Amino acid sequence: MEVLNTQLQSRDFIAGEYSIADMMIYPWARAYPWARVEVDDLPHLKAWFDRIDARPAVQKALTIPKAQPQFWDENADADAFLKENAARFAGDVKNA
Repeated sequence: MEVLNTQLQSRDFIAGEYSIADMMIYPWARAYPWARVEVDDLPHLKAWFDRIDARPAVQKALTIPKAQPQFWDENADADAFLKENAARFAGDVKNA
């Protein structure tokens, strides 16, 4: 994360303009809470997250699939999520 922060110190996006590099790195980097990595002292990285988070396509993508809460919240009920998720996709399953 510190390397990304340094890279973003003098530019808005990884390669200067929004590109496939940002699209590929974003999901990995955005999982920092799951990895239990602190980013509060990385202002350029946080600003980059804000810029990408604000993109309409990113907002739409963040709703599909629904995130597994146990990755973000250690108190989340994983069993309840799995049942809810199974119900959401039950219509997609074809019985042989």
